[in-house]
Amino acid sequence: MINELDSIDWSSMSHAYGPAGDVPGWLREMASADPAVRDKALSHFYGAAHHQGDVYPCTAASLPFLFDMAEDPETPDRASIIELLLSIGRESLDRDVDAIYFSPDGTESTAHMDSAALMREHADAFVRYAADPEPLVRRAAIESLGLFLDDGDRAVERLRGRLPAENGIVERLLVVRTMASLALRLPAAHAAATAWLDTLADDTTSLPAGLRPPAAGRLGTRHTST
Repeated sequence: MINELDSIDWSSMSHAYGPAGDVPGWLREMASADPAVRDKALSHFYGAAHHQGDVYPCTAASLPFLFDMAEDPETPDRASIIELLLSIGRESLDRDVDAIYFSPDGTESTAHMDSAALMREHADAFVRYAADPEPLVRRAAIESLGLFLDDGDRAVERLRGRLPAENGIVERLLVVRTMASLALRLPAAHAAATAWLDTLADDTTSLPAGLRPPAAGRLGTRHTST
C-alpha cells in the first residue's frame, strides 16, 4: 500500500508548519531499515502532522498507511508505529464530538472524528497487536483494548485474558490500568470490569502486593462518552 502514497494530494492539506507535501516522505522513511532514518521520520511526523496531539486531515489520511505498516511483520520497529496509532486514536477520542475544529489553513476539519471511526473499524487489528509474539508490540497495543473496542464484554474478556498471558510487570500493570479506564469509559463494561478488579485486589498471585489495585468500587460510575 505504501506505493499508493502518491495517489493522495498531500499538498492540498496542511500540518502545523504548512503544506503536508512532506508527509508521504516521512511515512516511507518510517519503514526504513536504518534506525536513524526511522527515528527522524517519526520525530518529524509527531512534530508536524501530530503536533502537540493535534489531528489534522493529513494525520487522518496517513492512518491507512500506518495500519499497513503495523500489519506487516517485516516492518522494523512495529511497536513505534502502533504507539503512533494509539496516540492519534487517543487524542481523537478525547475531542468533543459536538465541537467544530479547523485545520491550520482555516478550513473546517472532521479529522478527529474520521480518525476515531477508523480506529474502531480496526478493533480486530488492535486485538491482534495486543496478543502479538513481540513483547514491545503487545506493550504498545494493550491500551487499545480499552479504547477502541465498543463491545464491553469482548473488551473485558480480552483484557482478562492478557493478564495471565503476560510475564512482564509493565505489561501486567498496563492491563490493570486499561481495565480501570475501560470501566470508566464504557458503561456496558463497568460491572464486569470492576468485579474483575475487585477480585484482583485480593489475588496474591497475579501481581505483587504493592502493585495490586485497590477495591475497584472506588472508581465510581462516571463514564466518558465516545
